[in-house]
Amino acid sequence: MLAELQNIRKHYNLALSDRQKPVLDGISLAIGENESIAVTGPSGSGKTTLLNILGTLDRADSGIVRLNGTDLSQMKEPELAGLRNRFIGFVFQLHFLLPQLSLIENVLLPTLPLKDKSLRKAGYERAMRLIGRMGLKDLVNQKPGELSVGECQRAAVVRALVNKPRLLLADEPTGSLDAENATLLGKMLAELKQEEGLSLVVVTHSPELAAQMDKTYRLGSGKLMPNS
Repeated sequence: MLAELQNIRKHYNLALSDRQKPVLDGISLAIGENESIAVTGPSGSGKTTLLNILGTLDRADSGIVRLNGTDLSQMKEPELAGLRNRFIGFVFQLHFLLPQLSLIENVLLPTLPLKDKSLRKAGYERAMRLIGRMGLKDLVNQKPGELSVGECQRAAVVRALVNKPRLLLADEPTGSLDAENATLLGKMLAELKQEEGLSLVVVTHSPELAAQMDKTYRLGSGKLMPNS
């Protein structure tokens, strides 16, 4: 398995109270190589929390997270940060491109920690190939304010892929897009998963996007169940 969650539990403290609200109640999920998974469910059901725990942006109260067979529970934050940069790509509902940087500068941000100049050069070449693949070749010097929302979101996908991650996590990636751009981005994500040989986990409210994934699960009342 490329990634695995085992009996994950997560609670949040309720404001102005000593009580806790259970969000994830014994969640287990296995993600294979080159497999795509959609997680659906109502707002507030814990979908983003689940994705953040899988992506090491948050820690579970209990349970085990494994990436490529390695238990992450004992890893310190600097180690996890390095792992995230090498192994995981993130796409969010909002693109989070830096407004003062051009498209290509934004896309190359994940390569900045690389010390090896040859790796930086390879990152640039890969970025340009992916930019062309996403139909953005003529916009590399444009800043986010000069791009459409759909173009910004496609640039965010390239940024997530530039370091050749093995696992791509996408949190409502089409949520801020109109129907046409949402369909285009969903199609591109499914195609890139195949072309890049990566695993993909998408949190979404969109039945159309979920239908393009290999498997679909529904999260509700702290439990994760496969959709029939």
